[in-house]
Amino acid sequence: MMELLAPSGDPQSFFAAINNGANAVYMGLKDFSARKNAENFSLDNIGYYVAYAHNLGVKVYITANTLVKNNELSAFFDMIKEAYLSGVDAFIVQDVFLGKKLKKYFPDIVLHLSTQAGINNLSGAKYAKEHGFSRVILARETNIAEVKEIAELIETEVFVQGAMCTCFSGHCYMSAYIGGNSGNRGFCKQPCRQKYNLESKKGKGDYAISLSDLCLAENIEELKKIGVKSVKIEGRMRSSEYVSAAVDLYRRAIDGEKYNLSAIKRTYNRGNYTKGYINGVDKNIVSDKIQNHCGLKIGSVKVINKDEIIIKTDEKFVKGDAFKIIRDGFEVGNAVCVEDNVIKFKGDIKIGDDVMITKDVKLSESFNKVKKRDVFIKAVFKIGERAELSSDDITVFSDDVLTEAKTSPLKIDEILSCLNKTDVYPFNVKSEIVLNGNVFIAKSQLNKLRKTLYEKMFYSLVKHSEIFDYNNDFKCFYNFIPTYDNLILSTDVDAFTNTNDAVVFCPKSYFELSVKKNDKPVYLYVPSFITGKDEELIRQNLSNFDGIYADGICGLQIAKECNVPVIAGLGLNVFNVFDFNQLYEENVIDIVCSQELSSAEFADFSENTYRFTYGSIRLMELLYCPFGHNCQKCNRGDINFMTDEFKHKFLIRRYKINGRCVFEVYNGQALKIKQVKHNLFNNVVMSDFGGELLFTKGNDLRGVK
Repeated sequence: MMELLAPSGDPQSFFAAINNGANAVYMGLKDFSARKNAENFSLDNIGYYVAYAHNLGVKVYITANTLVKNNELSAFFDMIKEAYLSGVDAFIVQDVFLGKKLKKYFPDIVLHLSTQAGINNLSGAKYAKEHGFSRVILARETNIAEVKEIAELIETEVFVQGAMCTCFSGHCYMSAYIGGNSGNRGFCKQPCRQKYNLESKKGKGDYAISLSDLCLAENIEELKKIGVKSVKIEGRMRSSEYVSAAVDLYRRAIDGEKYNLSAIKRTYNRGNYTKGYINGVDKNIVSDKIQNHCGLKIGSVKVINKDEIIIKTDEKFVKGDAFKIIRDGFEVGNAVCVEDNVIKFKGDIKIGDDVMITKDVKLSESFNKVKKRDVFIKAVFKIGERAELSSDDITVFSDDVLTEAKTSPLKIDEILSCLNKTDVYPFNVKSEIVLNGNVFIAKSQLNKLRKTLYEKMFYSLVKHSEIFDYNNDFKCFYNFIPTYDNLILSTDVDAFTNTNDAVVFCPKSYFELSVKKNDKPVYLYVPSFITGKDEELIRQNLSNFDGIYADGICGLQIAKECNVPVIAGLGLNVFNVFDFNQLYEENVIDIVCSQELSSAEFADFSENTYRFTYGSIRLMELLYCPFGHNCQKCNRGDINFMTDEFKHKFLIRRYKINGRCVFEVYNGQALKIKQVKHNLFNNVVMSDFGGELLFTKGNDLRGVK
């Protein structure tokens, strides 16, 4: 059966997901969650929510999907331990290198590899499986053919609804460099949703790299047929109304029932939805005119009277309903219903403008369902014996034996009324009552008996698992010495190097990868995202190089299978000693630490790894064309620019692989910090900025949140 997985950013969304038909929910705790700004849950209350879900046959997955610093490892494993003991069904983890350690310390743990790890092909999925993960949450950029291949190897989870990152997940550093708020640490400030000037043309909007929301309701049957285990709704920052509408939509789609998009569009609709990358890049992938909720069109402006409008529509409205007024795709005003069908507006609107409903009060009320578990209670009250309540194999007794009532004997109606008080438990009670004689029992004792039974029943589904001690394992292998003095990323294999430096060749095109052999070591840059077809091309040309520089997990697997030397690159986000140790054990010849570590945090690795200290800062990888994907008429060069509202300039580099364009966004200022014993220099676009080159220290001193 295909699993429907829903977001729970707060308790309201948790109940909305379960009551509307989710098979599983995912939620974050206070720390180590990629949605740090959601309300989230705590170790104090997680046990209740896990038990609540389990009572209704729903699974709970905890998001532990951020990068973890060395000084946080103990807290991270403590959090895993407590959540593990609460009975959660799985953990969603970003850092693939932590997989084997987690399986070592928590033998029964179930691990799902986060979309932040960037798995989009079979090689990456193999690496994940070998590192203890039983499921991969695929990158949204994965096409349907590769989804099918991966689903034949390992449990596969696919995003079907919600927000899309403009950058390939896990490889966005824009928020980190702009203000120290790392998207890999749960603090993304969403700079991609801001305004940018990118060769604007008539009819184009200002939100040049803001993507539409994903909607794959029409693709559910196709995903079923190829063996996708779970379909996932994004939205831990969204409202409970949105969660209700999304779960209801996909429950119907999975169950083969009729559905429409009306409700989900009313609760959140960015860009009138896109199919993303599932069957190639969708034409509607960018939402450049309105970057947030645009709602559902329900009519047009018919009459304008001062600050009120009359809408040409068949619908009726109630107080609290809200609207946006749209003309030619752009927002020109907004409106709200202040009393039944009386609508006040603001903005420069005209008769004929589209009216989009963005908040529907009656719709929100329609989702107030409550799902309950049928339970059978047997109650026995006999004089001279202790009162007894039981359900299945759980039985509780009163403290004292029952006596004969002198004035007010216990009545069946009183027992029924007591048993029907289910408090915080999702029970629908059916009962059998045995009442012999004029029994007396204090109401407080009867209530205590019920509460004791219900609590035991509620928590009876919590599993208990074995744990091994992990507190003495946070250390590094300090005998690992890098091979070269420096690594130089370059588009030119003849880049100048010192005697003991190595060049990492970053081709402008992967079509011809033959390089002239010389005495310099040259490693092929293998991007974080490559298709199976791209991988074939790379494997065919490996003999021309001294090894691979792996910017993603797939590169590590290719190197392993082809038995060639491999350098773990920046894109692998090596963040802590466990990452380092795991790569060391796998015979990786060199390791580059994450560019999000400060100099103080890097000190733990200073003799053993490379640090990015000079050169162009790649902020994003775009797998769609930000210029409109008009290949036949495209006459752009490989270097272009975009500018934000504050006149900050960003360089966009294009490279090609198998006829497909990939766009990299670079910071307008290059990095320049104090060099260490072993450095990585990125010269890829250093000569393309033009004018006087500006520098930044990046996150060298402050690190990232």
